[in-house]
Amino acid sequence: MKKSVFVAGALLAFAAFFASAKDYEVKSVSGKVTYEQKGKNVALKAGATVSDETVVTLGTNSKLVLTSDGKDITLRTPKKASVSELIETKQGISGSVAKKGKGTATASSRASDVMAEGELDD
Repeated sequence: MKKSVFVAGALLAFAAFFASAKDYEVKSVSGKVTYEQKGKNVALKAGATVSDETVVTLGTNSKLVLTSDGKDITLRTPKKASVSELIETKQGISGSVAKKGKGTATASSRASDVMAEGELDD
């Protein structure tokens, strides 16, 4: 009895994993962008469809724009990884580092703010 419940749970988890795989339409490609198909690297072109599991290689100075649910996702990191890994990497970078830099006060920015406001002490 325990084995059949375990097997049923494993099958359900397996089915949920593959049901959650998302498809993306390739909106544009610039530079050298390839994907693996039957053990060979094939150039990726606009209009193609890729899934989360598709292994993509982005070359240096390359750009891949994917569309899903009306949103564009731009990938530029030169790397060989699955589409889901590339998107997770991009979201990690844009979510923490890229937006954090703007608005960080430095000595020169504070000095220029004071000069702009005209609040110098005599």
